Amino acid sequence: MSRPFLPLLVALLAGIVGSACLRLPDAPVQICLIFTLLVLLAAWRAQWPRLVSCSLLASFLLLGLLLMNLPFSAAGETVSLTHYIGSKNTTAEGVICDTPHVTPERTELVLDRLRVIDGGRYRPVKGRVLLHLREPGSYRLGDAVRFHTKLRRPRNFGNPGAFDYERQLRFRAILARGYINDGAGSIVIRRAVGNPFTFYLESFRERIGTAIEKRAPEVEGKIIRAMILGDQQAIPREVMEKFNRTGTTHIIAISGFNVGIVAFFSLFLIRLLLKSSEWVLLRWDVASLSTCFAIVIVVCYTFIAGAGISVVRASLMIVAFMLAILLNRTRDLYNTLALAAFLILLASPTSLFDVSFQLSFVAVLAILFLTPRLNALLGPPPESGTKSLAGGQRLRLTARRALRGIALFFFISLAATLGTLPLLILHFNRLSLISLAANLIIVPILGILTTPLCLLIILAVPLSALLTDLLIGIAAQLVHLSLFLNELFAGWSWSAIFVPTPTAAEIAAFYLLLIGMGFRLEALPNGKPTERSGTLWTAVLVSALLFFLADGIYLYEKSLHRERLALTAIDVGQGSAVLIRFPGGRRMLVDGGGFYDESFDMGKLVLAPFLWHEGIMQIDTVVLTHPHPDHLQGLLFIIENFRVTEVWTNGDEEDSVLYRSFLRSLDERRIVPKRLSDGALIKPVSGVDIRIMNPAAPSLSPERVLADGTENANERSLAMKITFGARSFLLSGDIGAVSERRLLLKGSELQSDVLFVPHHGSLRSGSASFLNKVQPQTAIVSCGAENLFGFPHPEVLRRYERIGARLFRTDRDGAVTVETDGQNLKTRTFRPARF
Repeated sequence: MSRPFLPLLVALLAGIVGSACLRLPDAPVQICLIFTLLVLLAAWRAQWPRLVSCSLLASFLLLGLLLMNLPFSAAGETVSLTHYIGSKNTTAEGVICDTPHVTPERTELVLDRLRVIDGGRYRPVKGRVLLHLREPGSYRLGDAVRFHTKLRRPRNFGNPGAFDYERQLRFRAILARGYINDGAGSIVIRRAVGNPFTFYLESFRERIGTAIEKRAPEVEGKIIRAMILGDQQAIPREVMEKFNRTGTTHIIAISGFNVGIVAFFSLFLIRLLLKSSEWVLLRWDVASLSTCFAIVIVVCYTFIAGAGISVVRASLMIVAFMLAILLNRTRDLYNTLALAAFLILLASPTSLFDVSFQLSFVAVLAILFLTPRLNALLGPPPESGTKSLAGGQRLRLTARRALRGIALFFFISLAATLGTLPLLILHFNRLSLISLAANLIIVPILGILTTPLCLLIILAVPLSALLTDLLIGIAAQLVHLSLFLNELFAGWSWSAIFVPTPTAAEIAAFYLLLIGMGFRLEALPNGKPTERSGTLWTAVLVSALLFFLADGIYLYEKSLHRERLALTAIDVGQGSAVLIRFPGGRRMLVDGGGFYDESFDMGKLVLAPFLWHEGIMQIDTVVLTHPHPDHLQGLLFIIENFRVTEVWTNGDEEDSVLYRSFLRSLDERRIVPKRLSDGALIKPVSGVDIRIMNPAAPSLSPERVLADGTENANERSLAMKITFGARSFLLSGDIGAVSERRLLLKGSELQSDVLFVPHHGSLRSGSASFLNKVQPQTAIVSCGAENLFGFPHPEVLRRYERIGARLFRTDRDGAVTVETDGQNLKTRTFRPARF
């Protein structure tokens, strides 16, 4: 078998993916694995090579199933930890097992070796806890911390296209989260608990960080820290956003690219030093010796960079390639890449679902596949001998070699860009239109020049403060130049665009197109395609292109000829957001959810992924029912990054930074908000009638003042009734008893099949008289799990139960979609229905 690790890798991948999709009990899998190993042993002794191969592949498939079950099994066994997740505060102690993540907003600690203080006794528990601390503190890897907080179960936003946060934490054995808002909630009780090596390593890392901060305290220093210590948290958001726009984030994150540069520079420097010694040249193989030393340097760099999962993966991949060089196995780099992936997945099967793992290996695979074929288009390389050439010929030959080197660098960048494009769009929904150009300019400065300087900084810190300052200063200047160029690229409005989430078929078609293009290039010796391979891959290319054409036409026609009305209550936690899809393809977004601080962008991280998953890039109408953050914050990203035609509001304004940002975004896009109130005339949309029910007209606004004389923006929420055929829907915003009473006294036509529950189910809304008038068959509550307000209130739930309404909640059911053709009504939930 010429590439033995490729089929083994495929078998292991199949097991891992199969277990992730359908978890099987361990016992039957273990029995099958033992049986398969016995068959393997018998076939090997009987010298039946085919049966050996089949049983070996089956063994690794079953092993993948078992390895993938380990995180789930661990979670299932930690009953003692989940026992403490609930309504009461818990006091516990644990050891920081991961490098603390410090940002201007919060500090995140992961604690292991937990002991809960229960009834005056210590009770050890399994699993890890993720703590979020509001106040800064001095925390280091290996510190023992005592904390007092309410433990919560990690939770996803229940929408199609949402990031699986629960799975990510479960893969890291994190079973609970805790929030600590003041310094009294946590304290370091012991320093440097456990491995002394960890203590000395952290001390050295702190020493490097202090030297960088002293010499380069600005953004340049933060980027140097990220490239040496793997700490990206301190880089300002606006700077990271610019790197994202230009597609150059991989340079400042410690990835396979950075570790590869470290390995190459180490090989070059060590080989240069060894060749200067005649004694070494006579007694040792310089190539092998320098490779061994370079492997040691890569391992040391891995520990100094924090030894995070992504850093370890990148280092394992580079070490595998270096071992191939050491063992003279460089002829088939595909097999070496498969070996690296095989070893990483054996050690950490959950890495398969990590974005950095996918991007690193696909980028290398694309480079190995496409670069030689692209490079062959340049023809044979120039002859190596130059001593016998005249001066002019030698100069031309040198220029040709330099141009070939530039072309090779371009081909490598092009191959990596094309290879990772579908995955980048799948995970980030962003397409950088200048990524190739930006990488060609910034990578040589920030990657090829600055990364070796970062390695030299590590070596200089224990030797000389003067030399360290000099190296940091030079690196800071290179970073400053890179930041200038990156800002220049990112400043172009068209530098990056957001795109919908691709389907599995679209991703497969793209890679088929890429593979077809590669083999088509291979079939072009001297520009003349061979008949045998040229015809085949031409057919593949044409088929892939026809698929994309048909796919685009289908999606366009599907949106244009939509015949049903659908309303989706999106899970935005303790807030509200409703997407309305009208017959004919028009869309309306009512509110956008959000939090009362800026630490989490609801629009970017929750709303937009849902819309991209649904293939939506245009919102015809955005509706802001009232300017509270839990309805407004998420709309800012939507307005700034989606095509929005018009905006409706209730006319209320708020003196806040958030609302001023909202108005500024509208002004920049020349959108004048329409202020609507009861009685406003709304033109029907594709046969759907929209009637504004609240707020009252400006001249008739008794609901603005409550009994205590205070203004209440909730009572002035924009409420609307939507009717399509025989079915109607009431979107009530955050109205309360005052507005409900006004609507009842006015005699408004309130009866609706579906009611979007007022004010998240608060006690001051959804009065019995109001519900008796509406008489909904279905009621949908938009609320957050374990929210501080206790919404929906138990008494309100009983009111809906009395009228026989079928109740859905976004905290339990996830996104709730109600769809109708004007007669029939169908409800579906993202999470399994509880009815």
